Amino acid sequence: MNKVLRKTGMVVAALVVLIILALVVIYTLSTIRMNKKYDLVASTINAPKDQASITEGRRLYISRGCVDCHGADLSGQTFINVPPIGKFTGTNLTSGKGGAASTMSDTDFAFAIRHGIAPDGSALIFMPATDFQGMSDEDVGKIIAYIRRVKPVNETSPAQHAGPITRLLFLAGKMPLLVSAELINHQAKSPAQVEVGETVEYGRYLAIGCTGCHGPGFSGGTIPGGPPDWPHAKNLTPAGDLGKWSQAEFIKTMRTGVRPDDSTLKPPMPWKNFSLMTDVELKAIWMFLKTIPAKETGNR
Repeated sequence: MNKVLRKTGMVVAALVVLIILALVVIYTLSTIRMNKKYDLVASTINAPKDQASITEGRRLYISRGCVDCHGADLSGQTFINVPPIGKFTGTNLTSGKGGAASTMSDTDFAFAIRHGIAPDGSALIFMPATDFQGMSDEDVGKIIAYIRRVKPVNETSPAQHAGPITRLLFLAGKMPLLVSAELINHQAKSPAQVEVGETVEYGRYLAIGCTGCHGPGFSGGTIPGGPPDWPHAKNLTPAGDLGKWSQAEFIKTMRTGVRPDDSTLKPPMPWKNFSLMTDVELKAIWMFLKTIPAKETGNR
């Protein structure tokens, strides 16, 4: 009996040691990538100061989804808090004590938004910069203009905490948005502005913001980095339900959160944000989505 217990104890001890070693390796390798510094192409952006640009900046801040992580007052809010996955909180963007706008230049903000890079060259954790990498100087400038005009909030943002599951998935290539800076061509030049209109090109420009959940091929599936209770992102290609909708039904769904079959859109689908999009924007997105080749759901 004692021999059995001794052997069992040795096996358990060995397993514990292996688990500890595995965790050390996972944390070490993921931390190296998370702490990498990046070199960016020198550029300058100056945010406008007129009221029209500030008002439009507020609309863009909400409709492009910034509000989901940084909050209505821009002081930041926790959007994921699941211990094995981690705790992630949007940064306080205001000019209050501890806020980003109190120290960051307009160009710093542009690099953070489009490249996922902090002023010191380090990567911003869980900043979905891939959704904004192609955003024009004009649109980025308006968002920054709005950030600088909101009421200051004195709040120091907590450090991001990536749990063991997140780090393991990140190393396995299943959670790329943990460090979106790895996915971006930091030498690419951003457009100064884009032509607004009911066109496929304008729709393509806007739809980049959908790729974080629906994938670069818009075929949906498991949302990288999302909690286990998040539903799969829908297939937006002609092979999905959208292929049966009309343009009017698409726009109505984006405005009301209710599909043509009377079912409701579930979180994290930010339809309330998208409801602030103009008819021109929604029509352009629809036109672009109609040009996408059909793909099997979940093929990203």
